[in-house]
Amino acid sequence: MHRIKPSGAGRAAWMRRAAAAMLCAAVALPAAMAQQRPWPGQPLRVVVPYPPAGAADVATRITAQRLAVRLGQSVVVENHPGAVGTIGANFVARAAPDGYTLLAATNPELTIVRHLRPSLSYDPDADLVPLLRTATAPIVLVVREQGAQSASLRQLLDAAKQAPDTLSYATPGIGTPMHLMMDSIFTASGVRVHHIPYNGGARAMSDLMGGQIDMLAITLSTVIGQIQTGRLRALAVLQDERSPLVPDVPTVQEAGGVQVPHLPSVWFGWFAPAHTPAAVRARLAAELEQVVQEAEVGQALQRAGLEARPLAPQPFAEELRRESRFFSSAARPYAER
Repeated sequence: MHRIKPSGAGRAAWMRRAAAAMLCAAVALPAAMAQQRPWPGQPLRVVVPYPPAGAADVATRITAQRLAVRLGQSVVVENHPGAVGTIGANFVARAAPDGYTLLAATNPELTIVRHLRPSLSYDPDADLVPLLRTATAPIVLVVREQGAQSASLRQLLDAAKQAPDTLSYATPGIGTPMHLMMDSIFTASGVRVHHIPYNGGARAMSDLMGGQIDMLAITLSTVIGQIQTGRLRALAVLQDERSPLVPDVPTVQEAGGVQVPHLPSVWFGWFAPAHTPAAVRARLAAELEQVVQEAEVGQALQRAGLEARPLAPQPFAEELRRESRFFSSAARPYAER
Protein backbone atom coordinates (compact mmCIF):
# COMPACT_ATOMS: atom_id res chain seq x y z
CA MET A 1 0.00 0.00 0.00
CA HIS A 2 1.18 3.48 -0.74
CA ARG A 3 0.80 6.09 1.97
CA ILE A 4 -0.54 9.37 0.71
CA LYS A 5 1.82 12.12 1.65
CA PRO A 6 0.22 15.42 2.55
CA SER A 7 0.84 18.20 0.12
CA GLY A 8 2.96 21.18 1.06
CA ALA A 9 -0.12 23.24 1.78
CA GLY A 10 -1.59 20.43 3.91
CA ARG A 11 1.61 20.07 5.94
CA ALA A 12 1.64 23.82 6.58
CA ALA A 13 -1.98 23.83 7.74
CA TRP A 14 -1.34 20.84 10.03
CA MET A 15 1.69 22.54 11.55
CA ARG A 16 -0.29 25.75 12.14
CA ARG A 17 -3.02 23.80 13.97
CA ALA A 18 -0.45 21.98 16.07
CA ALA A 19 1.32 25.21 16.97
CA ALA A 20 -1.99 26.85 17.93
CA ALA A 21 -2.89 23.90 20.14
CA MET A 22 0.48 24.06 21.92
CA LEU A 23 0.11 27.82 22.40
CA CYS A 24 -3.34 27.42 23.95
CA ALA A 25 -1.99 24.75 26.29
CA ALA A 26 0.89 27.02 27.31
CA VAL A 27 -1.49 29.89 28.05
CA ALA A 28 -4.00 27.74 29.92
CA LEU A 29 -1.44 25.96 32.10
CA PRO A 30 -0.54 28.92 34.37
CA ALA A 31 -4.23 29.80 34.81
CA ALA A 32 -5.04 26.19 35.72
CA MET A 33 -2.11 26.10 38.13
CA ALA A 34 -3.26 29.39 39.67
CA GLN A 35 -6.74 27.95 40.22
CA GLN A 36 -5.26 24.91 41.92
CA ARG A 37 -2.92 26.99 44.09
CA PRO A 38 -4.37 27.45 47.60
CA TRP A 39 -5.67 30.92 48.37
CA PRO A 40 -3.98 33.25 49.17
CA GLY A 41 -1.18 32.62 46.72
CA GLN A 42 -0.23 36.27 46.20
CA PRO A 43 -0.51 39.64 47.99
CA LEU A 44 -3.95 41.16 48.56
CA ARG A 45 -4.94 44.76 48.04
CA VAL A 46 -7.68 46.52 49.91
CA VAL A 47 -9.10 49.73 48.46
CA VAL A 48 -10.04 52.59 50.78
CA PRO A 49 -12.34 54.97 48.87
CA TYR A 50 -11.22 57.97 50.94
CA PRO A 51 -7.97 59.95 51.37
CA PRO A 52 -5.15 58.83 53.67
CA ALA A 53 -5.21 59.64 57.39
CA GLY A 54 -9.01 59.78 57.71
CA ALA A 55 -10.98 57.46 59.98
CA ALA A 56 -11.69 54.95 57.19
CA ASP A 57 -8.02 54.81 56.24
CA VAL A 58 -6.83 54.47 59.84
CA ALA A 59 -9.32 51.71 60.64
CA THR A 60 -8.31 49.81 57.51
CA ARG A 61 -4.56 50.03 58.09
CA ILE A 62 -4.88 48.85 61.69
CA THR A 63 -6.84 45.81 60.51
CA ALA A 64 -4.81 45.12 57.35
CA GLN A 65 -1.52 44.96 59.24
CA ARG A 66 -2.69 42.09 61.43
CA LEU A 67 -4.59 40.37 58.63
CA ALA A 68 -1.35 40.14 56.66
CA VAL A 69 0.29 38.33 59.56
CA ARG A 70 -2.54 35.83 59.84
CA LEU A 71 -2.67 35.14 56.09
CA GLY A 72 1.08 35.05 55.56
CA GLN A 73 0.68 37.45 52.64
CA SER A 74 1.09 41.18 52.22
CA VAL A 75 -2.11 43.24 52.36
CA VAL A 76 -1.53 46.47 50.46
CA VAL A 77 -3.80 49.42 51.29
CA GLU A 78 -4.62 51.61 48.28
CA ASN A 79 -6.50 54.92 48.52
CA HIS A 80 -8.94 55.62 45.66
CA PRO A 81 -10.80 58.72 46.92
CA GLY A 82 -13.49 60.73 45.19
CA ALA A 83 -17.23 61.10 44.61
CA VAL A 84 -18.18 60.30 48.22
CA GLY A 85 -16.46 56.92 48.15
CA THR A 86 -18.09 55.67 44.97
CA ILE A 87 -14.94 55.76 42.78
CA GLY A 88 -13.17 53.22 44.96
CA ALA A 89 -16.31 51.15 45.43
CA ASN A 90 -16.88 50.95 41.68
CA PHE A 91 -13.23 49.94 41.17
CA VAL A 92 -13.65 46.94 43.46
CA ALA A 93 -17.11 46.09 42.12
CA ARG A 94 -15.52 45.70 38.66
CA ALA A 95 -12.44 43.79 39.89
CA ALA A 96 -11.84 40.09 39.33
CA PRO A 97 -13.75 38.08 41.98
CA ASP A 98 -10.68 36.13 43.07
CA GLY A 99 -10.27 37.33 46.65
CA TYR A 100 -7.24 39.49 45.90
CA THR A 101 -8.99 42.88 45.55
CA LEU A 102 -11.19 43.98 48.45
CA LEU A 103 -13.03 47.10 49.59
CA ALA A 104 -12.83 48.76 53.00
CA ALA A 105 -16.03 50.81 52.97
CA THR A 106 -18.30 52.89 55.14
CA ASN A 107 -21.91 54.09 54.94
CA PRO A 108 -22.10 56.51 51.97
CA GLU A 109 -20.94 54.25 49.14
CA LEU A 110 -23.13 51.34 50.29
CA THR A 111 -26.32 52.78 51.77
CA ILE A 112 -26.56 56.55 51.14
CA VAL A 113 -25.36 57.69 47.70
CA ARG A 114 -27.65 55.17 46.00
CA HIS A 115 -30.60 57.20 47.29
CA LEU A 116 -29.09 60.56 46.32
CA ARG A 117 -27.78 59.72 42.86
CA PRO A 118 -29.85 57.35 40.68
CA SER A 119 -27.04 57.05 38.11
CA LEU A 120 -24.68 55.15 40.41
CA SER A 121 -22.25 53.10 38.30
CA TYR A 122 -22.51 49.95 40.42
CA ASP A 123 -25.20 48.12 42.36
CA PRO A 124 -24.23 48.00 46.06
CA ASP A 125 -26.41 44.92 46.58
CA ALA A 126 -25.54 42.91 43.47
CA ASP A 127 -21.88 43.86 42.91
CA LEU A 128 -20.42 43.74 46.42
CA VAL A 129 -20.78 41.23 49.27
CA PRO A 130 -20.05 41.99 52.94
CA LEU A 131 -17.27 40.12 54.72
CA LEU A 132 -17.26 41.73 58.16
CA ARG A 133 -18.11 44.95 59.92
CA THR A 134 -14.91 45.73 61.78
CA ALA A 135 -15.54 48.95 63.71
CA THR A 136 -17.92 51.80 64.38
CA ALA A 137 -17.30 55.52 64.86
CA PRO A 138 -19.57 57.26 67.38
CA ILE A 139 -21.11 60.50 66.10
CA VAL A 140 -21.36 63.22 68.72
CA LEU A 141 -23.24 66.50 68.81
CA VAL A 142 -20.87 69.03 70.35
CA VAL A 143 -21.07 72.67 71.46
CA ARG A 144 -18.59 75.17 72.90
CA GLU A 145 -18.12 74.59 76.60
CA GLN A 146 -18.41 78.30 77.41
CA GLY A 147 -20.80 79.25 74.61
CA ALA A 148 -24.29 80.60 74.96
CA GLN A 149 -25.60 77.34 73.52
CA SER A 150 -23.84 75.04 76.01
CA ALA A 151 -27.17 73.99 77.49
CA SER A 152 -28.60 70.51 77.37
CA LEU A 153 -29.95 69.07 74.14
CA ARG A 154 -33.48 69.28 75.55
CA GLN A 155 -33.06 73.01 76.24
CA LEU A 156 -31.67 73.61 72.75
CA LEU A 157 -34.61 71.80 71.16
CA ASP A 158 -37.03 73.87 73.23
CA ALA A 159 -35.26 77.05 72.15
CA ALA A 160 -35.37 75.96 68.50
CA LYS A 161 -39.09 75.33 68.78
CA GLN A 162 -39.62 78.87 70.08
CA ALA A 163 -37.43 80.46 67.39
CA PRO A 164 -37.25 78.32 64.21
CA ASP A 165 -34.09 78.58 62.07
CA THR A 166 -32.35 80.77 64.65
CA LEU A 167 -29.89 78.14 65.84
CA SER A 168 -27.39 76.54 63.46
CA TYR A 169 -25.65 73.21 63.24
CA ALA A 170 -22.83 72.02 60.99
CA THR A 171 -21.93 68.68 59.45
CA PRO A 172 -19.16 67.54 57.07
CA GLY A 173 -21.55 67.97 54.14
CA ILE A 174 -24.99 67.44 52.61
CA GLY A 175 -25.90 63.77 52.39
CA THR A 176 -23.35 62.62 54.97
CA PRO A 177 -24.56 60.29 57.73
CA MET A 178 -24.24 63.18 60.19
CA HIS A 179 -26.47 65.45 58.10
CA LEU A 180 -29.19 62.87 57.46
CA MET A 181 -29.20 61.67 61.06
CA MET A 182 -29.45 65.20 62.48
CA ASP A 183 -32.15 66.07 59.94
CA SER A 184 -34.15 63.04 61.12
CA ILE A 185 -33.67 64.02 64.77
CA PHE A 186 -34.87 67.58 64.22
CA THR A 187 -37.81 66.37 62.13
CA ALA A 188 -38.81 63.95 64.89
CA SER A 189 -38.54 66.82 67.40
CA GLY A 190 -40.69 69.12 65.30
CA VAL A 191 -38.05 71.87 65.16
CA ARG A 192 -36.17 73.72 62.42
CA VAL A 193 -32.43 74.33 62.85
CA HIS A 194 -30.34 75.95 60.11
CA HIS A 195 -27.92 73.45 58.51
CA ILE A 196 -24.47 74.66 57.45
CA PRO A 197 -22.64 72.03 55.40
CA TYR A 198 -18.84 72.00 55.36
CA ASN A 199 -16.36 70.16 53.18
CA GLY A 200 -15.04 67.99 55.99
CA GLY A 201 -14.91 68.40 59.74
CA ALA A 202 -11.74 70.37 60.54
CA ARG A 203 -12.99 73.78 59.34
CA ALA A 204 -16.38 73.19 60.96
CA MET A 205 -14.73 72.46 64.31
CA SER A 206 -12.69 75.66 64.03
CA ASP A 207 -15.80 77.73 63.28
CA LEU A 208 -17.66 76.13 66.19
CA MET A 209 -14.94 77.11 68.62
CA GLY A 210 -14.86 80.56 67.02
CA GLY A 211 -18.59 81.07 67.56
CA GLN A 212 -19.69 81.10 63.92
CA ILE A 213 -21.97 78.06 64.43
CA ASP A 214 -23.88 76.74 67.43
CA MET A 215 -23.56 72.96 67.14
CA LEU A 216 -21.55 70.39 65.22
CA ALA A 217 -22.36 66.74 64.46
CA ILE A 218 -19.08 64.95 63.81
CA THR A 219 -17.21 61.70 64.44
CA LEU A 220 -15.86 61.41 67.96
CA SER A 221 -12.36 60.81 66.61
CA THR A 222 -12.33 64.33 65.13
CA VAL A 223 -13.14 66.15 68.38
CA ILE A 224 -12.10 63.80 71.18
CA GLY A 225 -9.04 65.91 71.99
CA GLN A 226 -11.12 69.08 72.34
CA ILE A 227 -13.65 67.24 74.51
CA GLN A 228 -10.90 65.90 76.78
CA THR A 229 -9.35 69.36 77.20
CA GLY A 230 -12.72 70.96 77.95
CA ARG A 231 -12.89 73.22 74.89
CA LEU A 232 -15.96 71.37 73.54
CA ARG A 233 -18.76 69.52 75.27
CA ALA A 234 -20.66 66.57 73.85
CA LEU A 235 -24.42 66.89 74.31
CA ALA A 236 -25.29 63.45 72.93
CA VAL A 237 -24.11 60.50 70.88
CA LEU A 238 -26.16 59.91 67.74
CA GLN A 239 -26.88 56.22 68.32
CA ASP A 240 -29.26 53.96 70.21
CA GLU A 241 -26.86 53.16 73.05
CA ARG A 242 -24.04 54.92 74.85
CA SER A 243 -20.51 54.55 73.57
CA PRO A 244 -17.90 52.94 75.85
CA LEU A 245 -15.45 55.54 74.51
CA VAL A 246 -17.50 58.35 76.13
CA PRO A 247 -19.73 56.52 78.61
CA ASP A 248 -20.84 59.72 80.35
CA VAL A 249 -22.35 61.17 77.16
CA PRO A 250 -26.07 60.32 76.85
CA THR A 251 -27.87 59.10 73.76
CA VAL A 252 -30.17 61.41 71.79
CA GLN A 253 -33.18 59.80 73.42
CA GLU A 254 -31.71 60.23 76.92
CA ALA A 255 -30.54 63.81 76.33
CA GLY A 256 -33.42 65.18 74.32
CA GLY A 257 -36.29 62.76 74.68
CA VAL A 258 -36.16 62.18 70.91
CA GLN A 259 -37.00 58.78 69.47
CA VAL A 260 -35.68 58.02 65.99
CA PRO A 261 -36.22 54.32 65.22
CA HIS A 262 -33.26 52.41 63.78
CA LEU A 263 -30.85 55.33 63.95
CA PRO A 264 -27.79 54.00 62.07
CA SER A 265 -24.22 53.98 63.27
CA VAL A 266 -21.22 55.05 61.23
CA TRP A 267 -19.39 51.81 60.53
CA PHE A 268 -16.33 50.47 58.73
CA GLY A 269 -16.43 47.11 56.98
CA TRP A 270 -14.73 44.92 54.39
CA PHE A 271 -16.37 43.76 51.16
CA ALA A 272 -15.47 41.52 48.21
CA PRO A 273 -16.65 41.60 44.59
CA ALA A 274 -19.75 39.51 43.95
CA HIS A 275 -19.02 35.94 42.81
CA THR A 276 -15.86 35.69 44.91
CA PRO A 277 -15.65 31.97 45.83
CA ALA A 278 -17.58 31.16 48.97
CA ALA A 279 -14.60 29.41 50.57
CA VAL A 280 -12.43 32.50 50.09
CA ARG A 281 -15.13 34.77 51.54
CA ALA A 282 -15.55 32.49 54.54
CA ARG A 283 -11.79 32.43 55.17
CA LEU A 284 -11.56 36.23 54.93
CA ALA A 285 -14.51 36.74 57.26
CA ALA A 286 -13.10 34.36 59.84
CA GLU A 287 -9.61 35.87 59.73
CA LEU A 288 -10.92 39.43 59.91
CA GLU A 289 -13.08 38.57 62.91
CA GLN A 290 -10.09 37.07 64.69
CA VAL A 291 -8.06 40.20 63.92
CA VAL A 292 -10.69 42.59 65.28
CA GLN A 293 -11.02 40.54 68.45
CA GLU A 294 -7.30 40.88 69.22
CA ALA A 295 -6.72 43.10 72.25
CA GLU A 296 -3.98 45.12 70.54
CA VAL A 297 -6.22 45.87 67.56
CA GLY A 298 -9.09 46.93 69.82
CA GLN A 299 -6.76 49.25 71.72
CA ALA A 300 -5.38 50.75 68.50
CA LEU A 301 -8.90 51.41 67.23
CA GLN A 302 -9.89 52.94 70.56
CA ARG A 303 -6.92 55.32 70.44
CA ALA A 304 -8.22 56.43 67.04
CA GLY A 305 -11.68 57.14 68.52
CA LEU A 306 -13.21 53.97 67.06
CA GLU A 307 -14.92 50.95 68.58
CA ALA A 308 -14.06 47.38 67.59
CA ARG A 309 -17.52 46.01 66.72
CA PRO A 310 -17.20 42.88 64.55
CA LEU A 311 -20.38 41.76 62.83
CA ALA A 312 -20.51 38.60 60.71
CA PRO A 313 -21.52 38.66 57.01
CA GLN A 314 -25.17 37.66 57.36
CA PRO A 315 -26.19 40.00 60.22
CA PHE A 316 -24.05 42.71 58.62
CA ALA A 317 -26.00 42.32 55.36
CA GLU A 318 -29.28 42.53 57.29
CA GLU A 319 -28.10 45.69 59.05
CA LEU A 320 -27.18 47.22 55.69
CA ARG A 321 -30.69 46.58 54.40
CA ARG A 322 -32.26 48.24 57.45
CA GLU A 323 -29.88 51.16 57.17
CA SER A 324 -30.58 51.58 53.47
CA ARG A 325 -34.30 51.83 54.22
CA PHE A 326 -33.59 54.52 56.82
CA PHE A 327 -31.46 56.59 54.45
CA SER A 328 -33.90 56.07 51.59
CA SER A 329 -36.43 58.09 53.55
CA ALA A 330 -33.96 60.54 55.10
CA ALA A 331 -32.24 61.33 51.79
CA ARG A 332 -35.41 61.83 49.72
CA PRO A 333 -35.50 65.64 50.04
CA TYR A 334 -31.89 65.86 48.83
CA ALA A 335 -31.97 63.34 45.97
CA GLU A 336 -31.09 64.31 42.41
CA ARG A 337 -34.13 64.63 40.17
